[in-house]
Amino acid sequence: MLRLRNLFILVVLAVPLLSVSQNGSTLPLLLKGDTLACTLAQFEKQFLDSNLQLLSQKYNITENEAYIKQAKIWDQPNMTFEHVLYNPQHKTWLQFSDSSESSAQVQQLLVIAGKRSKLVSMARTTAGIAKYQYYDLMRSLKVQLRAAFYNTFFLLEQIRVYDSEISRLQEIIHGYEELYPRGFISLKELVRVKALLLAMESERLDIYAQLVENQNTLKILLNDKSSHFILPVPDPLAYRDFNPGKYTLGALADSASKNRYDLMIYEQKMKYAETDLVYQRLVNIPDPTLFLGWDQNGSFVRNYNYIGLSFNMPFWDRNKGNVIAARARIAESQADYRNYSTQVYNDLAGSLAQLCEIDRVYKSLDAGFSKDFTMIIRKAEESYLKREIGLLEFIDLYESYKESQLQFLQLENDRINAIENLNYVVGINLK
Repeated sequence: MLRLRNLFILVVLAVPLLSVSQNGSTLPLLLKGDTLACTLAQFEKQFLDSNLQLLSQKYNITENEAYIKQAKIWDQPNMTFEHVLYNPQHKTWLQFSDSSESSAQVQQLLVIAGKRSKLVSMARTTAGIAKYQYYDLMRSLKVQLRAAFYNTFFLLEQIRVYDSEISRLQEIIHGYEELYPRGFISLKELVRVKALLLAMESERLDIYAQLVENQNTLKILLNDKSSHFILPVPDPLAYRDFNPGKYTLGALADSASKNRYDLMIYEQKMKYAETDLVYQRLVNIPDPTLFLGWDQNGSFVRNYNYIGLSFNMPFWDRNKGNVIAARARIAESQADYRNYSTQVYNDLAGSLAQLCEIDRVYKSLDAGFSKDFTMIIRKAEESYLKREIGLLEFIDLYESYKESQLQFLQLENDRINAIENLNYVVGINLK
């Protein structure tokens, strides 16, 4: 019995659990297929080159810039030509002669009082808003990309924990199934270990579902239709020494006011409303129409040539309603800007406070905690197989080990996500 048990212990402790990558790190067995490993910088470059939402927004910028050119163009001249259709005296149709009647006139609308320049200014503002929308979309999509990048990495790390422990449990169960018929292991003990394995397999499936979801997010953002698995390769030093305590809320708020493109959009909307008010006031000034004409026989002299000017008389419609509406739009845009500024400030305060708390907890943990716990669980496995501890104590240690590993990984992921969220709220990547 002792020889069989010692042989079983050696088999369990020697089993290879994970495949080894080229750089010596371990990877879950699910990554043995077609895998594309990329750094965050490589992901972001492909994102900028391939993302369809950004491409669509670029076309929107081009469209609005074209409206600036259109606003500068003069109105088309209008030409009118008349000729007698039927001459009742001579009873002829479309008579072309010295005694017939023809006339022609060319008209050109003259936009005065700087109204055209205001239209051009509003078109430029709209084009500026389109550019800010592009950069704000890029900022929003980048934070999604970075979140999916790091979430994928830490989900793989969690799966690594499950793969390791599931493999060990499978070896223990395999050995137990050989020992059970000989009476060395009770059925209750065998079933309990199998139940622990089933629970871990179920939990692993939940994590795998999250992994698939993050893969889909990455591929959509990268416009990637391939079947390969995207493996994130983060820089281990990227956020290791990040210290949120060196940033003050006032300094971050000032930085956000200069770098948040969505806030700049609200500023441009105020500018547009102010320009529109000036334009609506100028609309009250009538634009004249200059015209040149010729009349063959319809005037007091033959081949009468003339020049004239026409314009609307501003008696009834003085554009008062549109002026009042423009003033209301200014007040509305100012209120929207103040409200959004308050929202940005509060988001910034909340993000900074959350990061500081997560960073405090993260840095308070002993760096060797995870390794120490791993040594304890390996000793517990040996002790359990040698019957030095009971089944309940072994399962309790196993559950504690798994939870501690997962919680530590989640804490690391939460810290990085909190840093990325602060970068997103400020509008730049903090160092």
